[in-house]
Order: sequence, then structure tokens, then C-alpha cells
Amino acid sequence: MRAFFVFGFFLLFLFLSGPVFAETAEVFIEEGKEQYDLEEYDEAFKSFDSAVKLEPRNAKANYHRAKALYKLEKYPEALEGFSRAISLKNDYHKAYYRRGKTYYKLGRYPEAITDYTKALELREDYAKAVYRRGLSWLALKDTVRALKDIRAAADLGKAKAVELLEELEGKG
Repeated sequence: MRAFFVFGFFLLFLFLSGPVFAETAEVFIEEGKEQYDLEEYDEAFKSFDSAVKLEPRNAKANYHRAKALYKLEKYPEALEGFSRAISLKNDYHKAYYRRGKTYYKLGRYPEAITDYTKALELREDYAKAVYRRGLSWLALKDTVRALKDIRAAADLGKAKAVELLEELEGKG
């Protein structure tokens, strides 16, 4: 009978403590976001990494860890992290956008364009994605597509797009 009581108490403990364990990853994510906002990228990475270790299938934790890796200029690792976040949540427009930025940093412009396009399919008014896709077209020397995207980003209110458009059209 005593063994039954101990086992029952153990099950009750697990049941009651379950939500605490589930929230732990979120606590690390929030902590990491605060550090990230303070540009403490090493510390942010550690917090996000703790969240991923607790919940490897948490798309948000993987996304934020990849963002920190990007800021730490660890682009291949960041690429893996964004890809992991996308594999866990295939409609994660921010992860496609950030992976596109990472591809761009690596000089992989066609892949960047593909990811920016996917981000725009998921959120059509995503000014940052259309602007960055324009920059990728520009890097590939496709000025027609570049100008189309940069104009679209300017129309969506992207200040950098307005500035670049003025610069590009001033040269023409």
C-alpha cells in the first residue's frame, strides 16, 4: 500500500510540475530576447540554446537561437537554425526572411531570393523582405527586378528603399 501511495504522489508531482517544465523554455526565450535587444548576443545565444536543449522541437527557440548566431556572424550555424525552425513550422515567415538574409551574407543570392519570396507568400506586405529581395536581384545584376522590388518596398514605407531608389534613379 505504501508503494502505491509513493507512486501516486510521484504521478501527482509530475502532473503538477508539468506546466512549470513547459514554461521553462519560454522563460529562456524571453530572457534571451531581452539580452538580444541589449546587443548581448553571446548571452542571448546561451539563453536561446538552453531553450532549444529543453525543447528541441520548439520552432521559436530555434529561430531566436539562429538570430543570435547570425549576429555572432556564425552564418552556417545560423542557416541550420533557421532551416530547423522552418522544418518545425513551415509558415514561419520571419524564419524565411532571416534565412534569406543569411543566404545573402553568404553570397547565395538565388537562395536568398527564394526565401524572401516565400516570406512574401506568407505575408505579402512584408516590406523588409521585398526590399532585401531587391538587394539580392541587384547583387545578381538584374536591375529590372531589383528596381521593381525596391519600388514596392518604398511604396510599403521602407525608408531604406526610398533612399536607395533615389540613389539608383539619380544615377540613371
